[in-house]
Amino acid sequence: MSRHWRAALILVAIVAVYANSLRGPFVLDDQASVVQNAEIRDLGRLDRVLTPLPDSPVAGRPLVNLSFAIDYAIGGLKVTGYHVASLAWHVACAWLLFGIVRRTMELPAIRGQAAAGLRTRAMTRAMSPDDVALAAALLWAVHPLASEVVDYITQRTESMMAFCLLLSLYAAMRAHGSSRRRWTAIAVLSCLAGTVCKETIAVAPLLVALHDRVFVFGSWREAAAARRTLYLGLAATWVVLAGLVRSGPRAAVTGLDAGVSAWTYLLNQAVVVVDYLRLTAWPSNLVVFYGWPEALSLGDVWPYAAVVVVLLAVTSVALVKAPALGYLGAWFFITLAPTSSIIPIATEVGAERRMYLPLMALAVLAVMACDALAARVRGPERWRRVAASVALAAVVVALGSATVRRNTEYASPIVLAQTVVERRPTAVAHHILGEQLALAGRNVEAEAALRRAVSLGDSRARYQLGMLLLDAQRAADAAEQFDAFVATAGVRQRLRWLEPPLLDVLTARLMLARIHAAQGGWSDVAAQARQVLGVVPRHPEAQRLLGAALFNTQQWAAAVATLREYLATRPGDVRARIDLGVALVAMERLDEAVAEFRRATETDPADPDARRLLNLALADQRALRQ
Repeated sequence: MSRHWRAALILVAIVAVYANSLRGPFVLDDQASVVQNAEIRDLGRLDRVLTPLPDSPVAGRPLVNLSFAIDYAIGGLKVTGYHVASLAWHVACAWLLFGIVRRTMELPAIRGQAAAGLRTRAMTRAMSPDDVALAAALLWAVHPLASEVVDYITQRTESMMAFCLLLSLYAAMRAHGSSRRRWTAIAVLSCLAGTVCKETIAVAPLLVALHDRVFVFGSWREAAAARRTLYLGLAATWVVLAGLVRSGPRAAVTGLDAGVSAWTYLLNQAVVVVDYLRLTAWPSNLVVFYGWPEALSLGDVWPYAAVVVVLLAVTSVALVKAPALGYLGAWFFITLAPTSSIIPIATEVGAERRMYLPLMALAVLAVMACDALAARVRGPERWRRVAASVALAAVVVALGSATVRRNTEYASPIVLAQTVVERRPTAVAHHILGEQLALAGRNVEAEAALRRAVSLGDSRARYQLGMLLLDAQRAADAAEQFDAFVATAGVRQRLRWLEPPLLDVLTARLMLARIHAAQGGWSDVAAQARQVLGVVPRHPEAQRLLGAALFNTQQWAAAVATLREYLATRPGDVRARIDLGVALVAMERLDEAVAEFRRATETDPADPDARRLLNLALADQRALRQ
């Protein structure tokens, strides 16, 4: 089978496995990264497209935001187009993986021949390099652990970054022995592009250099001398990445100030990494959200930590004794390091998308193990190849079937949220479910889920709960939730993510002001409105509410000033215009009052209050002139 046919087979397999995912709706962060993302609406405004909002899912990832803008320009919010684009990135990654594995398997170090002083035992005995590369690419491409990156549109950040990393490595391999600088330039530029896709690209220079040392050069000195330009170019991308990270686009959820200590996060990762390995071998009960890091001690996690330490030790030994196998182990740990070491990600202790790159090494390792076992089959070489092919085909079919089933769980945001609650019931899992149930109009179930989230420590769920109760005309209950929510503003929380967003705090205060206004609690209305105006000095709704509060407490001069300022931006509000006129009458400024009542009747001739008050004011005006 030619290499083109192998590439076509990879494409067909991926399309077959993900065909039932193309109509899946926008879920979870897709609302912020696509549906509500104003920065992707106009592809011609690159200044906006390339500066996504801080702490959004695409913050610091302008190239991904650009890809969403292109999708929007082509099909608006038709979700199929976004899925097709995400699937295309996945296919591209699979093809690059095929090319990298195939070229690596053909290197002298793998074939057991001398290569710059390095000798390694032959690793393939039953399958050709092309067959090993095909099997590895297929295993990885259809594995359910990779499905989150394909099905969950926001996680295109992972596949685009992976594409850049793989292209950088592939181009670096092609650059060796080539007299042209084109491949070196591609390697550096693709790594640079990865910096504006996702921070994990930081490991690319390490993987390129280690690949050189293991498979091509006999020493680090020799590698550095031969590849100085390439290494310096790749290392320069760290400067760009450091600048992006320093700007703090995701400071609320990532970093040492996110509310989780490095040690606590590291202890959690021991458990999570072992769980990743379990899911690689037995991908069942997958979830789209793992929850927050937990307060753990070394005694809680020592069995998991021991497994990780042993694997690290085995990898270190293998890099010396069996470098090809050692590189796979190093690939696994290096690509996991940015998200599964000491740099806390406060909102998610783990995520299956983080296995997108590490899974590649495990897929190659599985194929090599199968190849080694097949070599032990007695009989002609053809039988051994058939045995290996049949075994791997069976695994590919099994994994592909599992992925097809997983895709169906993305067909409904509620079903997806329910799988998280059932499999990893955390505070945020209940919060997510509550939001989805509310959007579907299942308010009773939504209230129960949101109250559960609050009871488990998710104070931000109070905002959605308050809105839900307000819609149900349970004003007193809603006010209780809004009060508790705004009370967390300005107070240091256990996690920075729990610090309430400013926009939500302002909205909650406005909701409280409206509730108090309906109950006649004008002093409370004024207090909440002033809090909003302290942040947004000319907020129209806060001005309206404050004006109403001042009017109803007969603070006429302040009411006139506030209502005039409000009506300057909202001249069509007849009720506010009438209140202004009445306040002017109370201050014995009758001519100004007549002018306001006349403008009110001109705005809405059918308003009986405006007409009646205008007539009364005109009568008073005539009486005073007689």
